[in-house]
Amino acid sequence: MNQYFPNLFRPMKVKNVTYRNRIFMAPTALKELSDHNYVDYHTFDYLERRAKGGAASITLGEGIVHETGTVEWSKKLHLWEDRAEPGLYTLATRVRAHGAIACQELNHAGMHFHDDDRINYGPSDCVDTFDQGDGKGKRVHKITAMPSEVIEEVVEAYGKAALRAKHCGFQSVLVHAGHGWLIAQFLSPVLNKRTDEFGGSFENRARLATMIIDRIRKYCGNNFVIEARVSWMEGLTEGYQLNESIEFCKLLEKHGVDMIHITAGSLHYPETTNFSHPSWFDLPEGKNLEAASEIKKHLHIPVGTVGSVTDPRKMEEWIAEGKLDYVVCARALVADPDLPRKAMEGRCEDIRPCLRCISCLTGGYYDLPMHCSVNPQVGRDSDFRFQLPSGTKKKKVLIAGGGPAGMECALTAAEQGHEVILCEKEDHLGGLLPVIEIEPFKIRIKMYREWLERQIGKSNIDVRLSTEVTPELVAQINPDKLIAAVGAYPINAPVPGIENAVNIVDFYRQKMPETGENVVVIGGGFAGVECAIGLAQTGKKVIVVEMCDAIASGPNTPYPGTGAMQIDALWFHANKNHVDIRLNTKCVEVKDGVVVCESKDGTRYELKADTIISAGGMKPKEELVDALRETVSDFSWIGDCYSPGLIRTAVEMGYNTALDI
Repeated sequence: MNQYFPNLFRPMKVKNVTYRNRIFMAPTALKELSDHNYVDYHTFDYLERRAKGGAASITLGEGIVHETGTVEWSKKLHLWEDRAEPGLYTLATRVRAHGAIACQELNHAGMHFHDDDRINYGPSDCVDTFDQGDGKGKRVHKITAMPSEVIEEVVEAYGKAALRAKHCGFQSVLVHAGHGWLIAQFLSPVLNKRTDEFGGSFENRARLATMIIDRIRKYCGNNFVIEARVSWMEGLTEGYQLNESIEFCKLLEKHGVDMIHITAGSLHYPETTNFSHPSWFDLPEGKNLEAASEIKKHLHIPVGTVGSVTDPRKMEEWIAEGKLDYVVCARALVADPDLPRKAMEGRCEDIRPCLRCISCLTGGYYDLPMHCSVNPQVGRDSDFRFQLPSGTKKKKVLIAGGGPAGMECALTAAEQGHEVILCEKEDHLGGLLPVIEIEPFKIRIKMYREWLERQIGKSNIDVRLSTEVTPELVAQINPDKLIAAVGAYPINAPVPGIENAVNIVDFYRQKMPETGENVVVIGGGFAGVECAIGLAQTGKKVIVVEMCDAIASGPNTPYPGTGAMQIDALWFHANKNHVDIRLNTKCVEVKDGVVVCESKDGTRYELKADTIISAGGMKPKEELVDALRETVSDFSWIGDCYSPGLIRTAVEMGYNTALDI
């Protein structure tokens, strides 16, 4: 019995399969599928790394069962093709080698995400308008009701895809019956308007799902594990809701599903994204816990849940209380693949926390590789599979600046065996992290900063606080390598009277001082809009003035990971909290308590405000960098002093620079 988490690490047997613990990895895959849409070595190494980290089940996602259900503009695994088998076999072998169960997700896109040059099948005839998030705006597709003969082809394809996975060494399959994909589309009373045996009553709308389960069982036998992924609600108020989902899960169990994990929402209702892929605005652990717990009361098979599942202590509590049988983690294992192993050893403080920043998910909008704000190895797992020491010579490394870039660089350099001195001019580490973590919904940034500090405290890094790195100090220490991570400073827009506004960094450094009822934020980047949301959550009336035609369209936007899902999260919570965002609006003057604005057509008007906040961005400390550059022959500069950006870009630069020492 595990002394730290006895329930979480109690094995679970389903059919003839024994899961070593209750931590499952949700279906994920990398974008580096080959041009022929089968698995290659990038995904091998990515998923093997999670298996090695201790997860009980590893699920390969993006498995499309039939050519009518693929997504042509984004690479997906073609499970109907024979040439998929070598990759599947290799992956299953490597996952099982570390004691994890290999699982393959089975899916069909149905009416969503198709091309214009073919028949797009859905449950009913309709016109589907959908924003694919690729920057090309909304697409309009004609959807054709899937004929009965094609339905039979698809059902058969599910059975054969499951058999192919079993043949290649997978011990289970996950049937995706949620998130607005084909099975969920047929189940939907909103999307399914059929009058045949697949439409109308609940039993008819669920018929496609039960036929698929029956066919998989026919091909794979009684001892093969079938898991289902079910959204407990379709829209926030529209479509099927919890009561009908309970009946659906009972029906799936009756037809032979062995396990069910509960998610939420539908592609048809973008406002449900914060349930299926919660951002850092959504604070509670276990976003779908209560719905899953209610569903579990009606079933006799294991039930799990996904969505903001990151804390082993909460996982243990939920399982001990009988609310769940297992937990399903996606981004938590992206951020730290060793989460299960660290929890098993009682080292929760060493678990690298996921920020819920959605960075890892936004790559899909641009067909870019997966990436992570806090784990620079993600998407590059193959680069480090056979990593050798950086060199035999131990170097003295001086790092100026203890923000996320400097801390990550220091940790990595120390792990490489170098003597590391980390200097920070303030009396604490963290850079701007202690500033931006002030917002209640950014608690996970605080968790990440504290994790970095704990790891540095456990290392042999020589940390010198209240120590500014100057040319004189460099000469005194005489390092082999100098790395500047000295950050950036906040700037204001060149607007007359801007001194009447408080800069957003100063606002946070003052720990968000009391403001009046009406607040105007000048600048609609991430910082400005998130500040506005935070103020609105306290009951303030907030207006954001942004001169561009979109929010968060500033210098961070070109970075991979600053994509549509993050923008969607900003818009959703801005609307939810009644933040007034004025796009195409220029601030031309700031007076005492008044912001003078100019609209796109040249009309000027005034906004009265009790508090005015300037969110004008950041500028690198170039002069300091240049001064330090001159002191040594081996010099690098990283993080915001290189280019103001994201936590992810700072961490990645720190990590990469340390590896190159």
